[in-house]
Amino acid sequence: MCKVKKMYPLWGLLLSFPLWTVSCVDNKYDLDKDIDMTINVGGEHLTIPAGSSDTAYLSKIIEVEEGDILQPDAATRVYHLTKRDDIDVDPTTVKEVTISSANTDLKQELVGSGDGGSGSKTTELDVKNNLRAEASDIDEALIELGALGAKTPTSLTLAFEFLNTGNLTFGSVTAKNLEIQLPDFLMFEKGEVEEGNKLILNNEELKNAQKVLHVIGYQFGGKAGEGEIPDKNRTITINGLVTMQGQVVTSGINGSGSLTMTLDVTLEEMTANSVTGVIQPEIKAETTNIELNDLPDFLKDEETRMDITNPVILLRAENQLETPVEVDAVLTPMKGNAQIDGKEVKVGSGYGKTPVVLASGKNVIALSRTGECTIEGVTSNVKVEDINDLLETIPDDIEVDLQPVVRNEGYYTAELGRAYEMPSSYEVDVPLSFEQNLNIVYNDSVQDLNKDLNDLDKVILKKANVLLTVDNAIPLKLQLKPENVLIKDVYGNELTAVKKTIEEDKQYVTESTDGEKPVTSELVLNLTSEDTAFLSKIDRICFKLTAVPGSATGVPLKDTQWLKVTSIKLSVPGGVNVDLN
Repeated sequence: MCKVKKMYPLWGLLLSFPLWTVSCVDNKYDLDKDIDMTINVGGEHLTIPAGSSDTAYLSKIIEVEEGDILQPDAATRVYHLTKRDDIDVDPTTVKEVTISSANTDLKQELVGSGDGGSGSKTTELDVKNNLRAEASDIDEALIELGALGAKTPTSLTLAFEFLNTGNLTFGSVTAKNLEIQLPDFLMFEKGEVEEGNKLILNNEELKNAQKVLHVIGYQFGGKAGEGEIPDKNRTITINGLVTMQGQVVTSGINGSGSLTMTLDVTLEEMTANSVTGVIQPEIKAETTNIELNDLPDFLKDEETRMDITNPVILLRAENQLETPVEVDAVLTPMKGNAQIDGKEVKVGSGYGKTPVVLASGKNVIALSRTGECTIEGVTSNVKVEDINDLLETIPDDIEVDLQPVVRNEGYYTAELGRAYEMPSSYEVDVPLSFEQNLNIVYNDSVQDLNKDLNDLDKVILKKANVLLTVDNAIPLKLQLKPENVLIKDVYGNELTAVKKTIEEDKQYVTESTDGEKPVTSELVLNLTSEDTAFLSKIDRICFKLTAVPGSATGVPLKDTQWLKVTSIKLSVPGGVNVDLN
């Protein structure tokens, strides 16, 4: 847990205030009656040196433990708010596509009933018919299908059948440059057909002939706009012509009657497990909460306002698809289970912002205020100018609603039935360097003063000035306003009779412009009261230091930077009166 140690700037000056005692008084005098025992010490102006404080390094003021969200970088010693965790993205699957079986036939009369005679006959063929298949229940992700493929080929069978009538007989039917043109959407195993899906039969016997081809897929188009688009019922209908042209020679004809040849074409059902086309699967990511816990008090104060030079949120994701995935996101800072109004940050082209694109493979995308990031391994930088809004008021957590989406309207290939994972994580990296709108509040108090001050009821004074000389090597300008100082008694009640004032030019601890070289400043807190024994009643001084805009913008906060009160003095205008009565 991050802890802010108590700072030491005020208590030393009060604890070192001298206690006066009187001894060796002759008892023959009644001092109360005969002599005014009030004496003045210091004349017109008494200044009492009260020492100095130890050098207060930020590493001692801000204690961090292993695992805390605030940590100094091991190499640079720059303080970073860091948080990392996984983002749950549901696997996305596009269903397999099943293409129905289909069949058609092509008929040609080879011998007519009126031909008569015997011997042989050559017949010219030019016949065609439609082959029709269908695919239904197509996944919504498949916007357009350019091609479908199957690991296990399906069969397309060509079978020749002959029907004779009367007493006609024949010996053989031989193909002569018979060209069978199969639909161009069919994809066959290599070497089974000629270019253009042609099957050429020459000098082959067709009687009782059968040929089985192996279909490995369907090809509809090579680019967007050429493929098959499912209708509103998520169905496509596939139509193609089968043609047969050339000659056949029928030999050994005897008797009378007719002879008809039929080519039966049967295409078996195919389950496709790959697709090429316009594919836009739905990808769902669970809402992620980035919890900002274990913060030091000075960052959690209600008045703290952060103006970070370059906060960074890293998105790590592995895109297993063969297409870019864009990420839209809404990041909402939450405090007390409620949204911090007006500080929502939207990212991605879906919200009119710079696209956040996950390329195929592993990605490390840096979302940052400047659009620049030196973190090792970053593959893409995206400028998010309003990202500091998430941290201006430090939230309890940041709600991240990621919306991965495929917007690619071109073709790519995906496996059907596969669960595509998208392992993802985030990393928040906020180096503590600040800009002009910074307002950090640091609360502290000096306690248990009464045990050392209660004897000061003999000291009579109405005014005391606390003078602090401070060397500051921290790149933050600090301000102590009088209204941010509370004087309390042993019961925790504010001593309202003690008035506090600080001149405007004595309220500030000037910042180090480079975080290395210290700058010396003086603070003066004026205390006045009509109660002349007010010092003896003080038990606690509570103060609130505010880090305000200075000239050291963009200089990182390091645990090696320091603050030292080099001198603490109590100045009493007019000296003090000591009541010895």
